[in-house]
Amino acid sequence: MDDNKSKTSSYESLRSFKDSDIHPQELEVESTDPKKEAIIIRLKEKAKKDWPNDYSTQEFWINEQIEAYDYMETIEDNPIKQQAQKDWPLDFSTQKFWYEEQVEAKKRIE
Repeated sequence: MDDNKSKTSSYESLRSFKDSDIHPQELEVESTDPKKEAIIIRLKEKAKKDWPNDYSTQEFWINEQIEAYDYMETIEDNPIKQQAQKDWPLDFSTQKFWYEEQVEAKKRIE
C-alpha cells in the first residue's frame, strides 16, 4: 500500500511542476526559436572560452544571459533598446541593466 502511495505522490509532484521550475538551459531543448537557439550556442561558446574549467560559473553566466535575453525580447523596439543591442551584442544582462537605467533616467528628467 505504501508503494502505491509513494508512486501517487511522485506523480502528483510531477504534475505540480511549473515552467518556472525548469532550468533555463533545459529550455533550449524545447525551444523552437532558431534565433534563440543560435544565441544559446554563442553564449555557451563564450562561457567555455571565458571560464574553461569553471563549469558552475559557465552555467550561472549562461542562465543569467538567457533570462536577460528573454526580457529584452519582450521590449518593443525603440532607440534605447537599439543602442543597448549595438553596444553589447552578446551581453544581454548588461543590455537589460543599461536599458532599465536609461528608461528610469529618462522618466526622471521628463
